[in-house]
Amino acid sequence: MLRSAPGSCIPSRRLSGNRSLAYRIQFTRDGLKDAKALPRNVKNSLARELKAILARNPTSSSEALREPLAGWRTFHWGKYRVVFKLYDDLQIIAVAGIGKHSSHALQDIYKRLEELAKTGRLAEKIVAALRGFSESEK
Repeated sequence: MLRSAPGSCIPSRRLSGNRSLAYRIQFTRDGLKDAKALPRNVKNSLARELKAILARNPTSSSEALREPLAGWRTFHWGKYRVVFKLYDDLQIIAVAGIGKHSSHALQDIYKRLEELAKTGRLAEKIVAALRGFSESEK
């Protein structure tokens, strides 16, 4: 399945193997951890949706987030939210987290990523992921 490389963005072979996709979908370590934690049927269905909808037209199939996650976008699928950063110049969707939108603050995907954003760790994770991605492209 998917393998993690230290400090790098992890490409999903299933999602990036189709050359007709406009954008490649990459996962940060946390994003990959979230994806692996999903039930198998949810993981497979979500992967199909990401490939069929998000990778082809990420802006119109998602919503922009507000502070403290300004600059980030969210793709809604059922009870799940995929939070990502869109890099148009690289044609990359960097998935930072996947989870349910929940009234329980500790379980909510937005709350979890907001805490990382407030400490600056979310930006660091994306920079490290993209740096690893660009090095793997050489």
